[in-house]
Amino acid sequence: MSPGRWPHAALLVAATSLVWLIAGFAGALGGSLWWVVAAVPSAALLVVPFLLFRLSAERIWPTWVALGFVFVLLLTAFAGPADWYLRAAGTRTTATVRDVSCMESRDGRCLYNYTLHDAAGEPLPGEFRDTVEYESGAAVDVVVDPRGLLGPRLAADLDSRVFDVITLIGFAGLAATIAAATALGRRATAKHPAAK
Repeated sequence: MSPGRWPHAALLVAATSLVWLIAGFAGALGGSLWWVVAAVPSAALLVVPFLLFRLSAERIWPTWVALGFVFVLLLTAFAGPADWYLRAAGTRTTATVRDVSCMESRDGRCLYNYTLHDAAGEPLPGEFRDTVEYESGAAVDVVVDPRGLLGPRLAADLDSRVFDVITLIGFAGLAATIAAATALGRRATAKHPAAK
């Protein structure tokens, strides 16, 4: 990659967005196979900041700044894409809790795994997990994936836009850092044309 090239910068931002989406959807699908699939694009996200070293004509600060924004994007990847999909394609319903089991963590807390049923008494597809304990027979407002790819999510969680704002900050900060690295690289190339 030649330092200071704007098409490379635009391609890097687009590739980062695509990799973020793939990591998020693969992680949201759950299961050990999908977590392995999600690990590859997650690792690719961690490579992005180090590409800025060359793009910026070997300045190190863009790499460190970009690394912070990439960590923000990694945190939002496993919530953002799935939330967007369920907001667009999901169906809101009031489900009834039927069965509950507890997966205990090392510190003794439970991650509850619920079986939810719709108003007709049919089980909803996918797994619904929460740290909150609901009694059997309790009504829970959820958004369900009509295709059954993703498990139900709490409607209240999807109404919150916190992850959207954090994701926007992460992408805006990363894009600004990539642009700054590109400008530094262009300036270095203009000062030392032989380095092209």
